Amino acid sequence: MAEQNKVVIQVYGKEYSITSSENPEVTQEYATFIDSVMRGIGKKTSLTNQNRVAILALLQITHELFQAKNKSKSDSSEYDRKMDALIGEIETAISEEGA
Repeated sequence: MAEQNKVVIQVYGKEYSITSSENPEVTQEYATFIDSVMRGIGKKTSLTNQNRVAILALLQITHELFQAKNKSKSDSSEYDRKMDALIGEIETAISEEGA
């Protein structure tokens, strides 16, 4: 079982005690990112309800995650297509050389 680490983080002015198997520095980095997104949304929207700001932050972060996943899939498909074409060219060259 992975070692559990306790870390205190601050998000949007509130302190939370977190227990996680993740490296504490990484957990702090995540918290800092979430705090930054929430503060940006708070400034843009003038919302004062922390729960609403948190939901909007979650939606924004999820949107960014899905964009990255889709780009990764697209890049992978493009790589596979190029590799297939290259393999075909190599096989053609080998068969022509053997003829």
